Amino acid sequence: MTRLFSAQELYNVRNDIPVSALIETVLNMPTRTTEGVFRFLCPACGEFNTAVNLKTNLARCFSCEKNFNTIDLVMIAEKMNFVKAVRFLKEQEKNSQSRSGSKNTVDRSRSPQHIADIIQSIMPKKPVSGHQESIESISKRVLCIEKKLEQMIHHVEIIAKAIT
Repeated sequence: MTRLFSAQELYNVRNDIPVSALIETVLNMPTRTTEGVFRFLCPACGEFNTAVNLKTNLARCFSCEKNFNTIDLVMIAEKMNFVKAVRFLKEQEKNSQSRSGSKNTVDRSRSPQHIADIIQSIMPKKPVSGHQESIESISKRVLCIEKKLEQMIHHVEIIAKAIT
């Protein structure tokens, strides 16, 4: 029996494409960051009780107890068989390398905003003299800042994974 893919090709599509970037930007799966943890909607059971391990480049759903590598995610999310999923990922890897110019370079067009820009965008304009801001509006701003920081942490983790 002739193999369609070498062991190295399979290793590359499982490990060189960050699983969180695949989930978020290629497969466009619903995501959110909760308590600093990147979560995605499990394609198998539809729950958000998930996490990504950047060291192993694996995703896990704690509800249905499934582990996913990049190939598994593409097979389920895009309803592809193994061969089509690997070809899809090889094409993604090739496109990523051609855009970045090298294998482990992060696509800066998707980089998070500078923190000063984020803070400035969510801070209110100067209050009208004598007008005091409500606790509720301050709380909303703080929650917005926390959400943006969680997103930044996620992006930093992706960048760190690409660098190492």
